Amino acid sequence: MPIYCYRDPDGQLVELKMSYAEMLRRQTDGKIEHEGTTLTRDIVAEHQHTVPGCAGWPIWSDAAAVHPSDVPNTDAQLKSRGVNVSFDRHGRPKFENAAHRRSYLRAMKLHDRNGYD
Repeated sequence: MPIYCYRDPDGQLVELKMSYAEMLRRQTDGKIEHEGTTLTRDIVAEHQHTVPGCAGWPIWSDAAAVHPSDVPNTDAQLKSRGVNVSFDRHGRPKFENAAHRRSYLRAMKLHDRNGYD
């Protein structure tokens, strides 16, 4: 169920968990009555939430991993293509940022169908 963010008259953030249909039924012009107080929706605050457990970069990729025994060979190939990446003991590459990830995927001839590249 989605969480919608609102601000009370004092500017304090109030998070309400309700269905989309309920939000449409209760909200008028971005305002909602809750426990006798008129709250104003804060869409920016709603989009600042992150996925639980996802701290951002760097990330260790399971999908782009290689077999641990192939790490030395893969590392040499990547270095010859100008890509420096660290692997953990499971063969997962560590991506420092989106550009680093993109260069690794291109060098390995991998394609992310859900990506933006």
